[in-house]
Amino acid sequence: MSAEAKFYPKSNFDRQKALMTAFTQNANPGLNNPLTQRTKDRLLAIYPEYNIKMAQMGAKKAQSVGLMAEKEKMREKVALYCSHFIQVFNMCVKRGEYPAGHRAFYQLDVENDKVPALQLERQVTTVARNIITGEQARIAQGGSPMSRPSADEIEDIFVIYKNLISTGSNAKDALDNAQEDIQRLNKEANGVIKKVWREAEVFYSEQKRESMREHARRWGVHYARKGYKKKVMGTVTDSETGMPLEHVQLKLADGRKKVITAIDGKFVLTTSLMDEQKLTATLQGYTSVEPEITLHENRDTVCNIRMVKE
Repeated sequence: MSAEAKFYPKSNFDRQKALMTAFTQNANPGLNNPLTQRTKDRLLAIYPEYNIKMAQMGAKKAQSVGLMAEKEKMREKVALYCSHFIQVFNMCVKRGEYPAGHRAFYQLDVENDKVPALQLERQVTTVARNIITGEQARIAQGGSPMSRPSADEIEDIFVIYKNLISTGSNAKDALDNAQEDIQRLNKEANGVIKKVWREAEVFYSEQKRESMREHARRWGVHYARKGYKKKVMGTVTDSETGMPLEHVQLKLADGRKKVITAIDGKFVLTTSLMDEQKLTATLQGYTSVEPEITLHENRDTVCNIRMVKE
């Protein structure tokens, strides 16, 4: 049997999916199992561990992303307070309440009233610290305290911001460690997937090629070769009235071909794509829908769609 070209998993998610498919098939008691005992043992060992590590990584990623968003929100708040503080101080200089030279307390240019850049974390951190320490020094030399906002208000939110920076950094480290745990498992995961796919193909090798691929796909094999031509057909109707919808445009997510429903709402889309696909249906005045379908070798697929008015 000549080898069929295959897409081996390149992402952690695709590895998990391939292992899950094989693990589920292997657990089917009524199946004529093509796997050797050695491969079964390796599969039963790697999949639960890989699944746990992926779940842990997902949780740590969610935590890290959440903290990043929270930190960014607080950065914007600290930047806003710092900007307002400097603008109010400059207004006081214009009114003659403070001398321009007092800008130096905050590490600002005494010759102009420009607000420093406050886009980056280091910029916000530097300006906030300069305001907090500068205000303390200025007051110590007899200056009257600033208000609305005060340096104390800036310090209060700056403390929260610094804590978020630290917590976010720890969460990022935890995420990196979780990703490294997955990477350490990938060599064994790749090996098991290749063994499962190879043994499945050999087991079904005496069947016709389309039948062999169809059976092997059930074990997760992802072929580079597309299947033979097949049809996706159905009827698109209004969800409320049940009436057929004309001129609905339909397209498979991974395909280029588009078809339009006829007056009776029916459509036929010919494709050589395989496996899981999304069938997108769009019509002006209606909410687009994307039902998921599974395309099989040498088998047509029926997909009836109901659309809701916007």
